Amino acid sequence: MRNCAFTIVAKNYIGLGMILRKSFYEYHKDIDFFIFVADELEQEQNAIPQEVVFAKSVLPFSEDTWKNMTFKYDLTEFCTAIKPGCFKYLLELGYEKAIYFDPDIFIFSSVDEIYQKLDNYDIALTPQIVGIHKNYAGEHPEWVMNVNGIFNLGFCAVRSSAISHRILDWWQQKLLDNCFNDRSVGNFTDQKWMDWMPGFLGNEHLYVFRHLGMNMAPWNYFERELFYKGDKIMVRFRAQDCPQQEDELVFLHFAGYDYTKMKQGIISRKRIQDLKEYDDLYIATSIYQKAIIDNQMLFDSFISQSYSYATFNNGQTITTFHRRLYHGLKLENYPCSDPFATGKGTFYEAICKKGMITDSSYDKVSQYNIKNMEGKKKAIGMLFGVLFKLIGYKRYVLFVKSLYHFCRPELHLFLIKKYIRRIT
Repeated sequence: MRNCAFTIVAKNYIGLGMILRKSFYEYHKDIDFFIFVADELEQEQNAIPQEVVFAKSVLPFSEDTWKNMTFKYDLTEFCTAIKPGCFKYLLELGYEKAIYFDPDIFIFSSVDEIYQKLDNYDIALTPQIVGIHKNYAGEHPEWVMNVNGIFNLGFCAVRSSAISHRILDWWQQKLLDNCFNDRSVGNFTDQKWMDWMPGFLGNEHLYVFRHLGMNMAPWNYFERELFYKGDKIMVRFRAQDCPQQEDELVFLHFAGYDYTKMKQGIISRKRIQDLKEYDDLYIATSIYQKAIIDNQMLFDSFISQSYSYATFNNGQTITTFHRRLYHGLKLENYPCSDPFATGKGTFYEAICKKGMITDSSYDKVSQYNIKNMEGKKKAIGMLFGVLFKLIGYKRYVLFVKSLYHFCRPELHLFLIKKYIRRIT
């Protein structure tokens, strides 16, 4: 029986994907592992192994569809949008079972149990958390779990069957236009769509792993504790309101860590920084850190390369707001043949006329790194207080309700509509 596994990266993370692949081969030397690159190289590089596949060359997207998706989606959104297409490609090559891992995952023991479950089930998933926590103590708020989805799609396993092919076709169709990280409409890249699986598949076709050692990640650290049992790394419930359960650590999802700092011997996070780093995690983080240090040349060989779809043709950075405005134009059927172009009559010209080409650093600003967030919230509250005095209670309530209709960049096309009549 032919099995395989794969990940998806931009070209700067090819090295990280190869470190994942090496950890996989520690336990499965006879199973093919592919690294799909959702990007393009500026020049040919002989050092790229044959397991590295450039998605554009093998996935059946038209040139227009590829250009549309790479412009409207940011890097993370696009990498996840092609996931079902990569599954389909591998199954069409003749593989009977395929496992997807995010590139920031590391394998600590055999994944045979996953392949074995696919003998009887068509799709296997892992939930974000598995414990029933009456008094939830996670640093990641429960509402974030609700918005991001029940299952974490850093992992997904699929076997080739009639129903799984139907699911992959459905999923791929949804991700053509609905793979944004947009909480206002209930989208979280490719992930939220998997909440439909229990209804579509039921217990007969879907297997949900409640294994504590599968897809351990920062958002479930609060409920899972690492410990050694002999020479094995084990996981048990950290939370006191959960029953006793011990599982071997199979794979840990190092989401949000700063891998460049890990190479320097420093364990830190670039995002979701407010999550606690429990002492027992060092059992796993030290192993991953050593893997990155030991494979430093591999990691560094691609890390400096820029994402191909990060800029307009003139090198100007494309911001998230630009991408979503363009998506709004497409939704309203405005013609725009090449969104990356910068000549006369282009989307770029329209946003230039509105003064939207500025420093793009604000794209990296979030509630976790913005300075004096509380002070800014207080200042905005004062402005709303002034508005309340000016328009009165009834109009203020209606105004607050109306804000929902302006929370998405696509709803701000009025800013540039008069400049885009000539776009062809």
